[in-house]
Amino acid sequence: MQIRGDNTALGTTTIKFSQNEIVEGTALSHTEGSSEININETGIYQISYQLYGVQDVTGTFNFNAVLLVNNTALNNTFNESPVIRNSTSNRMTLTSTVILRLNAGDTLELQGVSIEDIRYDNARIDIEKIG
Repeated sequence: MQIRGDNTALGTTTIKFSQNEIVEGTALSHTEGSSEININETGIYQISYQLYGVQDVTGTFNFNAVLLVNNTALNNTFNESPVIRNSTSNRMTLTSTVILRLNAGDTLELQGVSIEDIRYDNARIDIEKIG
């Protein structure tokens, strides 16, 4: 499944995905506009994401991302951006790929984590059941 998001929420927020681009099979499901990805089949999943963060002012810029399963952050999926200070650069993309065992009935979410006013203009998540 490949889905894309276009969020305007600031700071720490779960990312809402507005477009389901490629959907094959029934192992996963997602309602456009929702942050929750439903796991319909128990198995091993490869999950890759890109999360694009923007801060409208220069200065300290840092944001992180983590995957949530059933509203619980998985610490081993925490992805931290470098801290940029006094820079003219005010945008960054975090990417990650993880492999997780998920159960039927689980919900998966991507969360942007920041104490700054980061806006998440664009996100993408690709999920494939591999076992």
